[in-house]
Amino acid sequence: MDRDRLIYICDRVLARMVADGFAGADPFDGLESAVFRASGLGRFRLARLTWLQAIKRGPEGLRKVVHIPKMVNPKTLALLGGAAQGVVLCDVRGRLLELQNPDGGWGYPFEWQARAFYATRHQSNAIVTSFVVDALLQSGMQKDHPALVHATGFVEGKLWREGYFAYFDHSNVEIHNASLWAAFVLYRMVGLNDKTTQAVERIIAAQKADGSWAYGTRSHHRFVDGFHTGYVLDLLDRLRASGMDGLNNAIACGWQFYRAACFDKNDLPRSDAGRDGYLDAHAVAQAMASLCRFGDRGGAIRVAEWAAENLFYPSRDLFFAGIKKDGRPDRRNYVRWTQAWMVWALSIVIENTGPNLSNLQDQTMSNFDPTAPINFAHPDPDRAEKEAALRTLPEPAFRALYDITRAAASRAKAEGAMEALYGLTRGMKTLQRIGAEQGIILGIRRGD
Repeated sequence: MDRDRLIYICDRVLARMVADGFAGADPFDGLESAVFRASGLGRFRLARLTWLQAIKRGPEGLRKVVHIPKMVNPKTLALLGGAAQGVVLCDVRGRLLELQNPDGGWGYPFEWQARAFYATRHQSNAIVTSFVVDALLQSGMQKDHPALVHATGFVEGKLWREGYFAYFDHSNVEIHNASLWAAFVLYRMVGLNDKTTQAVERIIAAQKADGSWAYGTRSHHRFVDGFHTGYVLDLLDRLRASGMDGLNNAIACGWQFYRAACFDKNDLPRSDAGRDGYLDAHAVAQAMASLCRFGDRGGAIRVAEWAAENLFYPSRDLFFAGIKKDGRPDRRNYVRWTQAWMVWALSIVIENTGPNLSNLQDQTMSNFDPTAPINFAHPDPDRAEKEAALRTLPEPAFRALYDITRAAASRAKAEGAMEALYGLTRGMKTLQRIGAEQGIILGIRRGD
């Protein structure tokens, strides 16, 4: 992998975004057209929906003709600020705080008409608020900061419904990834709570037998796509890593579905599960991050190299919005949907393939003993090397090591050797996580 080239590309695109003040176009900003506003058609739902789709699907030049302004999207800033366990690339905290709404949330800077709902400009919603809160926490902001406390109140008080979190406070529309994002940020802010638990249980119950999740519960939300599947898997893994039990089976089945249905025969991401066609850069970006998260660095590197070769537009310092079904690039430039997501994803790949990690998948520990209990200090400077060795074990040896470690943890607990117990428990959780990536379910409890 030419890591230096990926860094060079990220730096150029990020510099372009900074020079533009982080403002730009979005696939869903068509209702901000001065021409449409002057027409008076904005009073009619069908007109709004039709116009929005026309702008979304039309050529880039159409935007200038109908006078759609460039806008700063809080989600763009959040992605560059480290949301979704990305890399903190810019200090955007001040800008984000300026954009917080009086109700405590954040929203998109444009009017938006979907089939299920209508949103006014800047109206707070679950996704943007969650990404911003995640970014602010990632930046080191303390949980007792007034802005975060206010945002928590919005999520818990305005979005909660009976068993799930709604996308908007004025609607009961249930979107699975949005509900899970809200549940996750509430968990981050206040710890384990009944609302997060109920929402996560509802997500698990909504998983189909093949491991997939539909986008939502409405009839027109039954589709399954790659990037929202990645959202759900990433969040469930973050909840598991933070100590929530009962998620192993859902993650393992979801991961198997994701790898089988959301990648094509060339191991490139699909936008729509199980179907080739238009390849959205957003799906490419999410795939890189999810592959890194679940230990497939080789897959992440392949996707990153393909993206650098096929999606980067060097004369304009940006990424194409996607690749059309006929193989031609979609040259539209979306600052949030494409540029921010691609910089976010490539930065994750770069961080996961640093000078000391680039050949990690070929390394094993010379002194690794698969017959001895696996133990992780905190922090453990050898963690990466140990995990690489664990991934090379055949399933019988992997299961045997888990049993050995669990038995050692039981002895440590009985003897009151708490420091040893903590290290062994971290070892068991690591084995469970790596096992789930490979479809090996360990230590199943009721509800797993």
